Amino acid sequence: MAVTSTTVNTTDTLETLRVQYNLLNSDVVTLDNTVSSGSNVAADNITTGDAAVSIATSSGNITIDAQAGDADIIFKGTDDASDITALTLDMSDAGKAIFNGAISATTITLSADGGVIVPDNGNIGSASSTAAMQIASTGIVTFVDDILIKDGGTIGVASSASAITIASTGIVTLVDDLILKDAATIGVTSSTSAITIASTGIVTFVDDILIKDAGTIGNASVAAVMTLASTGIVTFADDILIKDAGTIGNASVAAVMTLASTGIVTFADDILIKDAGTIGNASVAAVMTLASTGIVTFADDILIKDGGTIGNATVAAVMTLADSGIVTFADDILIKDGGTIGVASSTSAITIAATGIVTLVDDLLLKDACTIGTATTAGAIAIAADGTVDLDTAGATVASAVIKTAGLETIYVPAAAMYPTTTGGCAALAQVEGTAGRPELKCLDFDPSSDENAQFTVAFPKSWNAGTVTFRAFFTVTGTNTGTVSWSLAGGSTVDNGVIDTAFGTAVAPTAKAHSGTSNDINVTATSGALTIANAADDAMTFFNIERDVSADDQSADARLLGIQIFFTTSAATDA
Repeated sequence: MAVTSTTVNTTDTLETLRVQYNLLNSDVVTLDNTVSSGSNVAADNITTGDAAVSIATSSGNITIDAQAGDADIIFKGTDDASDITALTLDMSDAGKAIFNGAISATTITLSADGGVIVPDNGNIGSASSTAAMQIASTGIVTFVDDILIKDGGTIGVASSASAITIASTGIVTLVDDLILKDAATIGVTSSTSAITIASTGIVTFVDDILIKDAGTIGNASVAAVMTLASTGIVTFADDILIKDAGTIGNASVAAVMTLASTGIVTFADDILIKDAGTIGNASVAAVMTLASTGIVTFADDILIKDGGTIGNATVAAVMTLADSGIVTFADDILIKDGGTIGVASSTSAITIAATGIVTLVDDLLLKDACTIGTATTAGAIAIAADGTVDLDTAGATVASAVIKTAGLETIYVPAAAMYPTTTGGCAALAQVEGTAGRPELKCLDFDPSSDENAQFTVAFPKSWNAGTVTFRAFFTVTGTNTGTVSWSLAGGSTVDNGVIDTAFGTAVAPTAKAHSGTSNDINVTATSGALTIANAADDAMTFFNIERDVSADDQSADARLLGIQIFFTTSAATDA
């Protein structure tokens, strides 16, 4: 029989106490014999003691076995005055150890397929920084400070141990792509979304990107794809390619630049670089230089595709360059007052004053057979390869005066320069006075009863094309009869050492002209049809015969011829 706290009382007699002592002695002997023999002791026979307890063995294992199904092994104690469960070994979960507080150990070794699980938003840390790492329920790991690995250290996975290598210089090398979730962000504690990568691949930075002076951005094959000098110059090792219709921008304007699939680059606003800044490439750093005055200097030619255009958002084709080299502007070209256009060797090849005057410092050379014109008349001026200049308008002027050109010319021959023919001639030249002090007439009178004639000569200028001529007659009638008068003209040319005694060509007459009915009023005929001159030639003497053909008129009075006007055509502007 075992001795318990309920079998011994302060009121027991001496005999009762003796009996209880003998029973206790028997239990101790039994327990000693049981332990010595390696047998099990029923745990429910051990009651609460009042001193320290040690379980020790000099050999073999000490086994604590909760044999009931899923019965846990629980380690309890008292924290100050509070009863606590320090450790539970959950037998329903293969003996999982559940600690109530922190685990303090020099080294924790896990099996190869083991793991460490902390609660949602749980921390992993050290004595000085207990929350050095926090693991959210989403799996996001947040570090309260820097992550440091050894120089040349790597971060990887079982299949790729060196997925990430960090050199002692700080250069980070990835052996393959870096893939984040759609709309993922990369950041720091103060700015968790410093970098956002949309599902479309657009990368957005919330602020500037800074790398060291002369720092580079690259990949495994080309470490220096981009180099950024301390001066801010960006050098690319090769082309920059983005998707068709891709854009480059910032937080406020996503499409600062748009690059169409055709290669057209559209800017949403102005392009600004520093004073005297340059744009270039690896071979020529200063392909373009922009002075603080706004002057743009190109180191060499500018080439765009045949039929290519330069423009802006509103007018895509401000300038069009044909494959022939012709440049067409959609509107005016404006530069500052006194602005210049030039080249590296002659910066002021062209100067345009505020008044619009254009000054060239040297010759202006155009291609062979070129034209100069306007939008309405593209070929207003044509310049042949031999230098011949052709104006497309007869109204061309110099100093507001019309330029004399080849074309229709006139010669007036007065009656005073004519003489009656010997046979069938008109009356001799007469001078007729009207009112004293007013115009007087030098005239040849032609009778109404028979055909009468007069002659004169003309030496046409060398510029005459020796073609047909036309004429009109100036005459008057003394009297009031309104009958018509018909004048006909015939001509023939004789060159130097030529025969004068030759026949005239066929006579031509304009429509017979009726007299006004007022005595001595002037009458002017219509212009005749084309008159062919016999043996026509320039640089010759041309004889003319003027005749009143009474069979073609009905004027009853003498017709007084005052003169005729001859129209002829030139083929040159001068007689040179």
